[in-house]
Amino acid sequence: METPPPPPDATTTPLAPPERRCPRCGSTLAPDQEWCLACGAAAGTEVVETRGWRVPIYLGGGLVALAVLGVILAIAALSNQEEPTGNGTPTPAPSAQPPGTSPTAAPTISPIPATPTPTVTAVPTETPTVEASPTETPTVDPAPTDTPDPGGSSTFGGWTGTDGDYTIIIESADSISDAEKVAQKAQDGGLTVGILNSDDYSSLNGGYQVVFTGTYATEADAEADLDSVRNDFSDAYVKQIKT
Repeated sequence: METPPPPPDATTTPLAPPERRCPRCGSTLAPDQEWCLACGAAAGTEVVETRGWRVPIYLGGGLVALAVLGVILAIAALSNQEEPTGNGTPTPAPSAQPPGTSPTAAPTISPIPATPTPTVTAVPTETPTVEASPTETPTVDPAPTDTPDPGGSSTFGGWTGTDGDYTIIIESADSISDAEKVAQKAQDGGLTVGILNSDDYSSLNGGYQVVFTGTYATEADAEADLDSVRNDFSDAYVKQIKT
């Protein structure tokens, strides 16, 4: 009897892997090749399609279609509404009288004759004629023309000296009221004062009501009294008065 040979050792002799081919074009694939290099098909990798992406599109399209249909139905309903008649004539109401019955005529009422109004004849009244008396036109005397005041005021006197005399000027005011206030103050202080209009004298600047005190024949006499006047009126000065 012969002893059968031992089976070959699997560890020493590796088994060849089965041949792989592309499921689409039949090209030979390597053992670890996942994609066919000839046609690009997946050999060992399963490509799963995304599910459920068509459902939202279908729902959105359905909602849009329903909205368009609603708008169309609303427009159709508005166009089918009955338009009101434009003549404005109301429809006569049906008569409540039963058929076959003739209408009863309303009784005729004769009008009561009106009582004649007596005619009153107006007696013409004579209007007395009043003769208008002639109106006398009053004679209006023309208003007196105001002549310029040569100097002074209603309260204080004007210039009493002769042409060329000297005086002490206390104030040159713009108005007679301001001049009278200063003159009253000087008079209350014991001075004899007067007011003159500077427009009437060539030695003075025009446009002022001048308050002065004293009349002096010479300038020296006026200078002698100037200091006492300046005790109350510091701006006083001596001036010659010429017409």
